[in-house]
Amino acid sequence: MMTIAELERLYGEDRDLMDKMISRIRHRSRLVPVDLEMARAGGAVRRGMKKGGIADAIIYATAKKNHAKVLTGDVHFKELSEVIFVEM
Repeated sequence: MMTIAELERLYGEDRDLMDKMISRIRHRSRLVPVDLEMARAGGAVRRGMKKGGIADAIIYATAKKNHAKVLTGDVHFKELSEVIFVEM
């Protein structure tokens, strides 16, 4: 859900684009709500990160907990395990 929030921040003014992106995400991904356990795990991850924000840390912690990968073009994820980095 943090990813959806980030996309909304960046592309939310274009409702059609957002609807298409959300539809694709929902069909290709499993949406995982952020609960207390994930919030704490994200905080722990963020403590160890040199760059990036709390949302990035929560996304990464959620992926690790759920044995998933993070697909991203954000450079601060580039060297982390379980990340598929996409050059932009």
